[in-house]
Amino acid sequence: MGNLKLTAYENFANGQPSSALSGGTYTLQLNPENLSISYDQLPGKSDEPASAAGMPVSEKNAAYNKQTVKIEFTIDNSGAIPTKPEKVTSSAGGSIKASVDHFLKVAVKPTKATHRPPFVKLQWGQFILVGKVFGLSISYTYFDVDGDPIRADIGFSLVEEVDETVISREFQSPDITRIVTVKDGDTLIGLCESFYDDPKYYLQVATYNNLPSFRGLKIGSQIEFPPLEK
Repeated sequence: MGNLKLTAYENFANGQPSSALSGGTYTLQLNPENLSISYDQLPGKSDEPASAAGMPVSEKNAAYNKQTVKIEFTIDNSGAIPTKPEKVTSSAGGSIKASVDHFLKVAVKPTKATHRPPFVKLQWGQFILVGKVFGLSISYTYFDVDGDPIRADIGFSLVEEVDETVISREFQSPDITRIVTVKDGDTLIGLCESFYDDPKYYLQVATYNNLPSFRGLKIGSQIEFPPLEK
């Protein structure tokens, strides 16, 4: 499965991180003994429109369970572990400061481009989560004769970054009319898949909106997605 890896990004949009930070990766020397995940429910908006039949919108639109991952791991250059910590080049017993500083760069230090902490992608095997680091703590537990740290226990929480636009599309109800503003990369087939869970309605939507073609949607234009007939 490999060791847990953190990758820092400058931006996050459309549900994906972008602009990877130069040199912004950190691979754990030792994988954590456990990975704790909690789910925080985001309440739906109270002003959600009613359906075409006058009934409330489906409960799918009422909440999204945002994930928070809590991790504790160790950085150790005492010689007890055969592999060295990330960025440490000294022999066993040398300082781990370079490794801790690099971890902080990846996890929390503001980037030069955005002047804000990076978005961090955590990947361990097939588990992937992108978010912001909170509740970071560092406990130095072993030192050399000069007082330099050679072992540290680090803990942090990674709170999932949520793109409200993506969520609102993901949890659309097919029973209400929706109007979407076209963004770069949008296609009518893809939007129908998002709104109706089926791309086959793209021709009907194109006709409904008097579009000259279902290809090449104009960025910034608005498209109406009517309720499905049942």
